[in-house]
Formats: sequence, C-alpha cells, structure tokens
Amino acid sequence: MFPTRHRSNLVIEQSMAEVQNLVRTRIPTAQGEFMLYYYSNNVDGKEHIALVKGNVEEQHGVLVRLHSECFTGDVLGSRRCDCGEQLSQGLNLIGHESCGVLIYLRQEGRGIGLLKKLKAYNLQDQGFDTVDANIELGHLPDERDYRVAAFILGDLAVRSVQLITNNPNKITALSACGIEVDKRIPLEIQYNDDNFDYLKTKANKMNHLLSLNVEEERFVLPFEFHFLKPLMTRMKAHHGKTQERPFVTLSYAQSIDGSIAVHNGDSCALSCSESMKMTHWLRTRHDALLVGVNTILVDNPQLNVRYCEGENPQPVVLDSVLRIPLDARILQEMEKAPVIITTEKASVEKRRCLIELGARVYTVGVDDSGRVKLRDALSLLNELGFKTVMVEGGAAIIDEFLSAQQVNYCVITLVPQLIGGLKAVGNPCRPDHKPPVSIFNCKYHTLGSDLIALGALKTD
Repeated sequence: MFPTRHRSNLVIEQSMAEVQNLVRTRIPTAQGEFMLYYYSNNVDGKEHIALVKGNVEEQHGVLVRLHSECFTGDVLGSRRCDCGEQLSQGLNLIGHESCGVLIYLRQEGRGIGLLKKLKAYNLQDQGFDTVDANIELGHLPDERDYRVAAFILGDLAVRSVQLITNNPNKITALSACGIEVDKRIPLEIQYNDDNFDYLKTKANKMNHLLSLNVEEERFVLPFEFHFLKPLMTRMKAHHGKTQERPFVTLSYAQSIDGSIAVHNGDSCALSCSESMKMTHWLRTRHDALLVGVNTILVDNPQLNVRYCEGENPQPVVLDSVLRIPLDARILQEMEKAPVIITTEKASVEKRRCLIELGARVYTVGVDDSGRVKLRDALSLLNELGFKTVMVEGGAAIIDEFLSAQQVNYCVITLVPQLIGGLKAVGNPCRPDHKPPVSIFNCKYHTLGSDLIALGALKTD
C-alpha cells in the first residue's frame, strides 16, 4: 500500500495526511549506530522522530517499537511508570538486530500533555487510578494516535513489522493503516512499589497484555532494594513451575571475620538498621521462615516482621528431638503458630504439649547424623503449600543446607566488625569431599554501613 521512499511526502489512500522527513543524521549510541529521522506532519502538527538501524527499506519482519514520549520516565527515570525502562530495553532489542526502527511519538501522558499528566499524578496520589484520573480531567483514558507512526513506516518503506509492545491497540492501529504486523514481541518490565498499581490498571482496564496478578505483588521491589531484582526474578520463575521442593533463600548476617556470635554462643547485634529492614522485607516475600532449634534456644526470636510493613511468614523450626521450650516466644506470642519438623526420636509427650499450644508438629526421616533429613523436610513444606522458604540459621542449619546443596540463592550481610567468635559456616565441603560452594554471578551492594553479597547457589 505504501510507495517506496522516492518522494519526500507520503500520501495515504488519496487522503491529505502526509509526513515529511526534514532531516536525518547519524546517532551513535550505547545500543549501536542509528540514523535519526526528524519528521513533520499535518495529522497532529507535532514533530516526531524515528531511530533507524541498518537498511529497513523493502524489508519484512522489521523489529519496531512505537514509544510515546514520557518526560518523567524517559528523562527523569520516574518509577511511577515503566516507560523509561521500556525505551531502554526497546533500543537494546533493536540494537541486537541487523535492522530495526524505534519511533518516538510526541504524545506525552497518553496524549493529554505533560501539564495534564502531572495533574493526573496528583489525582492518583489521592486514590484515582490512571484511567479514572484522565477521565476526571475531562479526557479519554488514552488519546494517542498511531497513524503518524504508520505513515513514517511507510515513508521508510518497511514492508512488515515485528512489533515490540504489550498494547494491542498499536497492532490494530498499524493494521488499519496497511502496515502488516507479523508478530508481537512482549516488553514487560520488573515491577516496583510505585508502578505496580499503574500496571495492574493498564492490564485490567486498558487490555494491555501483561502477566500481572495478585500473586505478582510479592515480587514488587521498593526502590532501596533494587539490587535484589535477580533474586525476585528467580523466585518468580520458580513460582511459575511445578516443583518438588520450595525455593530456598539463605539469608544471614556475619562479621567480616565470618562470625555470627561470640565464642560462648551468645548472640550479638550485627546488622545496621538499613540491612535489618532489608532482611525483614525479604521475610514478607517468603512463605516460610526457617531456623534450627539452637536459634530458638539462644535467641528466643520472634521470627516475624517488625522493620517494615508486610505479612508475617510462617515460622518453621527444625528440631529433631523437640528441645524447643514450651515458653518460647514463637509459641506464646506469634500471629502464626509455628510448624515444627521433628523425627521419631522425639518425645511423644513433648509433641502432645506442643500441639496443645497450637504448634503443627510433623515427623520426617532422619539423616546419617541423626538430625531432620532436609530433603524430606523441604518436600513436606512443599506439600503444605510453601513455595518459598527463607533460611536464617543458626550455624548448624546453614552448614546443613549448604552441605545438602539445598540453597537456591543467598543474601549475606557483611558487617564491619571483628568478633572472632562462632563461625557462620563450618565446613560444608567436608561430606564426601565436596568442592567449595560457589556463588554464581555474585553481586555486592552497600547498605548503610554493611555490605550485601548476593548470588545464586544453583543454576536452575
């Protein structure tokens, strides 16, 4: 339907709509070298641009992204939307191809302009969603027009496209103007606390093709914990599959010399307030929080969430002979009664007392050391519906999980103290002369006065 670029003006189906390329110039970028085309048009009177990589003339299946201008997201990196990251990822995708086009459309705020968009933001802060805010200001939910984008593709003589989008309206608009869409390429961004509701509204009210649901909310990242994105990505992937055991995150704090307690076994405060908040936030993102009975005997912890908002995880205690005191805080004060996993060696009378206090007591197999068999314990937790488990210690439990290779991901807080006490890790290599435990793609992030080291222990 579109003529090749032998004319500066493109006329569509005898209409008076036309675009005109005023200038083009070379633009080297981090994603590769592009030619930037600057267009005027008589459809909306705005000036749009196209970044073109390679030779797209008369090409089929050209990778194309239609991106609407978003000053707050594209320039300022606002986390209220996904625009800035979509622009960056769209350019990355095109940059890896031999040819492609990113059309940058000057239609801020889904067509209502920057001033009205900022007013809509204020309404959203008052409880309106992004659709209702536009309506409250006297506008349609989406006033964008993609005809100019189709005309630009016609001027570039693109025969058909693979469209990078989550918005089916873009496919419909291009098809209506005679641009053939061979394939849709999804472009979903990692959600955060500030844009999750916005994205849910786009999915629920504007039919954007996003894989959001209520369960996704556990994978939303607050800004200060953006470095945990690799962990959240792995947890999300685990949730989407049928598994025989939960996803296990090992998280603990240690001094620089590897100590988690002084020599007599007494606990000592380690983490700064910022890393403590991170630990409690991680608790809210896991179904269960697991410790060994030694942690209960030494620390008498609450095993709940106190340094941030969020749901308490299910407390789980591994206790092979039921040494847990009946006056332990997790039995007397907890919102959720603990799951206690023991063995047949445990006292029947102690089991009865724990059950009377509300605990859920389960028996599993015994390992070669006479302790709870971890694989059986994890299978049990999976059967109970716990898809994600956060393991916090103590030292014996850390060693057991590492030795049994039952950790998916670790988040270790390194504290600037020298204690010379009880080590967090003994010798997980000792059984069967196993090789050292490796952390894959280990990353480091400073949080307050602490250093967070994190990475995968399994390549799944």
